[in-house]
Amino acid sequence: MMAANKVKGIRCGVCSDTFSARMIRQHNDANMLSIGVRVVGQGLALDIVHAFLSAQFEGGRHATRVEMIEALES
Repeated sequence: MMAANKVKGIRCGVCSDTFSARMIRQHNDANMLSIGVRVVGQGLALDIVHAFLSAQFEGGRHATRVEMIEALES
């Protein structure tokens, strides 16, 4: 995850639960997901991926944060 966020355009978050997976999409417009194999079992990992893929970026007040991240990449 740490190296992924060094790549321009990547917004990656580490998740070990479905709530966090939804929030990184909804609030940070994350486009990549990191799940620790030693931390999360296979069933929960599938639930996390489903939550991540089902969530949509909310924009609004969260868009300012994403714009600030994108400005740092330039």
